[in-house]
Amino acid sequence: MKRISRIALYTALGATVAGVERFVPTPLPWIRLGLANGIALIVLYSIGWREAMLVNILRAFVVGLLLGTWASPALALSLGGAVVAVAVMAGTMKLGKSLVTPIGVSAVGAFVHMLTQFALAALLIVHHPGVFAFAGPSLITAVASGVLVGSLAEVAIRRLPPALRNGVETAGAT
Repeated sequence: MKRISRIALYTALGATVAGVERFVPTPLPWIRLGLANGIALIVLYSIGWREAMLVNILRAFVVGLLLGTWASPALALSLGGAVVAVAVMAGTMKLGKSLVTPIGVSAVGAFVHMLTQFALAALLIVHHPGVFAFAGPSLITAVASGVLVGSLAEVAIRRLPPALRNGVETAGAT
């Protein structure tokens, strides 16, 4: 029951952060800071990759329901990016804390999240590879925001009570 409660809590937190973030003005409509992926990163480090995947999938559906994007391509883009990001972040994390910190894991996750969304947009919406003309600046912005989100998540991970960490420590954590 404790595991289910933690997943529900992190899902609600991720959905809340994602919902609020949608109302923050950005330079391009598809660019967001990605704070909800920071929640997935915290879950990845504190519970595990399966739980992080579940939290991100549930979060995408909850946000889709709450914001009315349930039956739209926006849900497919969000869900696709979230699934691929967690899978790649989990793989990157396995390289070891001496090679990559949560900041690097987050930056890689943000990059593949954005790249996946562009690929899905080309396949499902635009049906033309020209959509990738916007990818360069978007991917640079994604990596920068991934570094910021990873920095925030790393601080949060370090401050988690030991009982919530599942024995996972970050580089530099005491």
